[in-house]
Amino acid sequence: MKKEAKRVIVSPLGQMYSTDEVAQILNISRRTVQRMIRNGELVAIGKQRHYKITEEELRGWKERELAKGTVRAEQARGAEAA
Repeated sequence: MKKEAKRVIVSPLGQMYSTDEVAQILNISRRTVQRMIRNGELVAIGKQRHYKITEEELRGWKERELAKGTVRAEQARGAEAA
């Protein structure tokens, strides 16, 4: 089985994640990530299928959700690993 290299985008904003990667990190669906972006719960760069979420934003989301008490344990661990 051939291993695919993971593509990492590095910018002045730090590491950037696709909606698929964020979904995997937070153990939620890609559609949920897209909904979170549309609702303003998660800030992303780009549009539609080409959203990118910064590592800083992902960590900020985790901190906001932990403060509200709405994040699940596996999501908090996932966002920490980002």
